[in-house]
Amino acid sequence: MRNLHFIVNQLSPNAARVKSEVQRYFNMHEYLLTIKLSKYKGHTIELTMASISEGAQTIVACGGDGTVNEVAQCLVNKPVSMGILPIGSGNGLARHLGIPTRLSSALRILKQSDSRKMDVGRINDRYFFCNFSVAFSAQVIHCYDQVPQRGMKAYFRAFLKAVSSFKYSSFELLENDESLKSTPFLLLLSNTDQLGYNRTLTPDASLFDGKLDMIRVERSNLFLLSLFMVFAFFRKFPSFTRIHRKQLEAITLLGPDQPLKIQIDGESLEWNVPSLNVKVLPKSLEIICPRP
Repeated sequence: MRNLHFIVNQLSPNAARVKSEVQRYFNMHEYLLTIKLSKYKGHTIELTMASISEGAQTIVACGGDGTVNEVAQCLVNKPVSMGILPIGSGNGLARHLGIPTRLSSALRILKQSDSRKMDVGRINDRYFFCNFSVAFSAQVIHCYDQVPQRGMKAYFRAFLKAVSSFKYSSFELLENDESLKSTPFLLLLSNTDQLGYNRTLTPDASLFDGKLDMIRVERSNLFLLSLFMVFAFFRKFPSFTRIHRKQLEAITLLGPDQPLKIQIDGESLEWNVPSLNVKVLPKSLEIICPRP
């Protein structure tokens, strides 16, 4: 019998439905099912670690990007596969993997699909699965955390607040023994083509190519930056002289000597460290998803 553990974000309005649908969809005579409810921030990590100790073969994150991230943090380079039932708001990783938000369809994929080894990003001692950024996008997420609502309207409110509160910082970027000074409006390293809500700044990024996709938008005038944001909103990506794109395997960011706002997979953090060492770890997480 396959040992399946489902970790459900109790705060999701779909939590009760997920529990009943899982019990209906997976025959108790064929599967050893365990359903756990995550009740607070960090609880998902505790539950996932316990499930690993209990011999779970597959652990399914049932929630949004936060729940998915906390489960995935525990499963990097572990002989346990991960599934996703995307019942949150952004669902960036699930969208990139082609896992539908319709619960019955996601359950069907979980039951019928094989697992694949996907790449994982790492920044110092912290893993990321979708993207990491500093500068303006990190300020947007910081403002988003201060808005009580969720969804696109709340994101737009956070965006407007970030426009008025954003301040530039300068960095030194080190890659392959080369150094570059940068004062970015945006600096994003991504493992997927998703920022959440089906938006993207890295349309060619892939979880299966052993690379991170970087976009760097240098400080510029308000007109060009506004033009860039409008094009990006509509998923258009023209070439501007202040926009730089490349694929890489590792890079180091030397930042200012003060606390720095960063965002990792949609979570706002404030780090006070001299350097941010970012690299890709190829094929480090076993994920259940449809084949392309």
